[in-house]
Amino acid sequence: MSDQPGIGSGDSQPQSPSQLSFSDVAAIGNTLHKINRRNKRKMKNKAFGSFERRYSKLALNRSLVPERKRIDYVLIYPNELSKDAKDESRMLELKKHEYRRARFEKIIESEGFSVQKDIIGENVFLKLHCPFKRLCVEAEKVKIEMALKDCKIPAPKPQNCFQQFADEHLDTDKDVTDFVSTAFVMNRIHLFDGWESPEYFFRPAVRSLLVHHILINIDIRTATEVEEDAIDDSDEETGGDSCFCLCKRAPPDEDDKQENKSLKRKGLPYLLMRKTYTDSIVLHDDSSKCREKEDTTSDHFISPPGPQTPLDEDPRQILDETWTKITKFQPLWHIRNYFGEKIAFYFAWTGMLITTLWLPTIFGIGVFIYGLYERSSAITDVLGDVKEAFDNKVTPFFALFICCWGTVFLELWKRQKATLAYEWDVDQFEANEPDRPQFYGTRVKPDPVTSDVMWFYPFKRQLMKYTTSVSILLLMVALVLASVIGVIIYRVIMNVDYCPNLNDNECIVLTTVVSSILNAVSILLLGKVYDMLAVKLTDWENHRTQTRYDDALIMKLFAFQFVNSYASCFYIAFFRGRGSIFKDRYVDDCEGSCMTQLSFQVLILMVAKPFPKFLKDICIPFMLRFWRRRPNFLRCLCLPCCKPTNQVGQDANPVSDEDPEAKVPPPHASHVRFLERERLKPDLGDFTLAEFTEKVILYGFLMLFASSFPLAPLLALVICYIDIRVDAKRMLWWYRRPVAFIAQDIGMWYGILNLVNFIGVLTNAFIIAFTSSWGSQFSTTGKLWVVIGFEHIVFFLKFVLAYLIPDVPQEVRMAIRRERYLIQKKFEDDMPKRKDVDFSELFPSNMSARDIITEEDEDDGEMKTTVINRKAPGTRDLQSQINRSHLKTPDGLRNQGQIQESDSEA
Repeated sequence: MSDQPGIGSGDSQPQSPSQLSFSDVAAIGNTLHKINRRNKRKMKNKAFGSFERRYSKLALNRSLVPERKRIDYVLIYPNELSKDAKDESRMLELKKHEYRRARFEKIIESEGFSVQKDIIGENVFLKLHCPFKRLCVEAEKVKIEMALKDCKIPAPKPQNCFQQFADEHLDTDKDVTDFVSTAFVMNRIHLFDGWESPEYFFRPAVRSLLVHHILINIDIRTATEVEEDAIDDSDEETGGDSCFCLCKRAPPDEDDKQENKSLKRKGLPYLLMRKTYTDSIVLHDDSSKCREKEDTTSDHFISPPGPQTPLDEDPRQILDETWTKITKFQPLWHIRNYFGEKIAFYFAWTGMLITTLWLPTIFGIGVFIYGLYERSSAITDVLGDVKEAFDNKVTPFFALFICCWGTVFLELWKRQKATLAYEWDVDQFEANEPDRPQFYGTRVKPDPVTSDVMWFYPFKRQLMKYTTSVSILLLMVALVLASVIGVIIYRVIMNVDYCPNLNDNECIVLTTVVSSILNAVSILLLGKVYDMLAVKLTDWENHRTQTRYDDALIMKLFAFQFVNSYASCFYIAFFRGRGSIFKDRYVDDCEGSCMTQLSFQVLILMVAKPFPKFLKDICIPFMLRFWRRRPNFLRCLCLPCCKPTNQVGQDANPVSDEDPEAKVPPPHASHVRFLERERLKPDLGDFTLAEFTEKVILYGFLMLFASSFPLAPLLALVICYIDIRVDAKRMLWWYRRPVAFIAQDIGMWYGILNLVNFIGVLTNAFIIAFTSSWGSQFSTTGKLWVVIGFEHIVFFLKFVLAYLIPDVPQEVRMAIRRERYLIQKKFEDDMPKRKDVDFSELFPSNMSARDIITEEDEDDGEMKTTVINRKAPGTRDLQSQINRSHLKTPDGLRNQGQIQESDSEA
């Protein structure tokens, strides 16, 4: 045993060069940490070596599928130059646009984008292609889930004959294979399925989302301008003209300065807002159906003329052959792969609604037939008998069934949502969701997770904005109630003052029909105004993520639509006929019974709601297409308003706006027609928001007032079934392609549906007790007991049903656990084998610094040595190596003389 003290013993006696103190060990560890950190920084600055090496090997082996330049995004702006402008203000505005476009295009080219311009008519089409490598960088940044190679998940076998029949004849996703998926890692791309084909590695939805995410997060400012906040909206290129105006303003406080500074981020959304680019398009994929009906199309950059090449993939053709057919199930996987998870979840929810509506539809038809049978003994008025047939002895049981059905529907949807979120690998999306590019912060604070500096928006400012939004919402609700009261007053005055001089049919038209139409018109007009107002308010509230933004907008829209759509029905059900409006003369009594009037009102509103959508989504686009294809003799060239603009083929040899002397290669006629046709298609806007609002309002009529109108499930079933097939056509062929956003579920809509179910229990209880003919046999006290008994029974049944139906299927739980295991095993198998570690020593004391201080190549697992001293290994030990590298120990025990002495002793 050595007599010398051990490491860290605290003995201050001099040590031999071969024995190190604890401070020396700490210095060695600190040095190794710094060297490794420096080496890692160097590795990060290098190109993606592993990624490039793998694709270079594929290219050498001639197994790499080459990537063609697909048109991923199109930006449009007018073909107007500043030098041609005659007005000075217009010239300055065009110069600003040209400056911003030049900056933006320079940045996207530095990001690897390929840019090509076509001048078609009066517009310039800026076609953008994002290379595969840049898409990979973005996919890793946003943590896109991608399928692992050789990790297929077998499809479940049918458990009964019905499932077997559905799989063989109705299923439309039989050709889709599910894979185990994990977050994309660029340096491990060889572990993911289809990596040999860069053009088709990302499915269409993911590709469009990644390109959109890159473009909206680009900032056209330079680093200096970001630091100094030099660019101003009004003084960007013109000098100090705006300084005089700014000096006249009151000096803002520090919060306002910070907020104004943060608002000046300028990217693609800013350029579109400022009309630097007037439009943006995500092109549909090329399809054989387009080639047959709309002439040759091309969603790639222009190539030399030649015969048409067959399509490797035709997702639109596959969707058209399955999605638009009324005898097939919806191809949810194909919808997700082409339009994204957010849109696919909407169609999955609508499909679940249609599937479960069959039972209440059959029950409702039975209730209606039973009511007709009761009235058949005395057929005097067919219309009156039909109206009275909705209110019969079976109505309470139908209301009880509908309330329980609502719970079963939501529980079944939760199960399907959990299954789809797992299969589509989006169950953890909201935890990793990036910030909206429109979000701005006015303060900085450390991130609670990463401790990095992050922008945030003060809560007191956001609370002030929320309070303002709620106040405006209440004001709009008051306007809705005022419009409803106005319609009621009209009907009462018409009924009292004019109906005595008219026959019954004329009186019904003048009062009931006209008042219902006026109510529907007020609902539509106020709804349009508030829709625009709600978007403005939600933008102003400055939400950090897109999910939070969508939830806030949904709550505003539905709160207004709830009052706007149901106020008249609540009035008829609970207030009409129970007192005078003003004076004793004008009493609003129900003709016949209030239950009949409520049924008629629900019928009119349910039928009237789809008509504006039918007009906007189908009739107007069809008429516009027909008008653009009108013959030449109908074109009034003499009138400026009728002059055909943007006609294809006006410029055979267009001139570039950057270099007037340079000629832009003329695009192919078919290519031009394709781009112009896509530009003229209408925009879908926020598709899921509009569709969910319409369907949830329809669901509300079904849940809140089903006891008064048993045919409501049948009407809702027909409307939804037709609507999804019409939506399929217009999304595939009639409208522009939307950006394919990711979503984890249907968002705030599920909470709203739960709220509607809860209110529906109370509404149906009071309708049965106080409005229906069945409840008229009870006294007021008895009616209150009916309400209490009904809602207690329904809430108990709803609780039992929710408890018995698990939220997540058991097979999905097991699949999630197995998938985690397979992902871990896949990555562990790819890691290089490590040598055994000797745990007996803190560090290998018999090795030199050259052997110890190493860095690990993350790509191939090779060990690279960082040389500290290149002298002969026989003349050094570990302590002298560290000292010769000018690495000072914390206690400063040795000077240069001690170093030389230790070297001589060694």
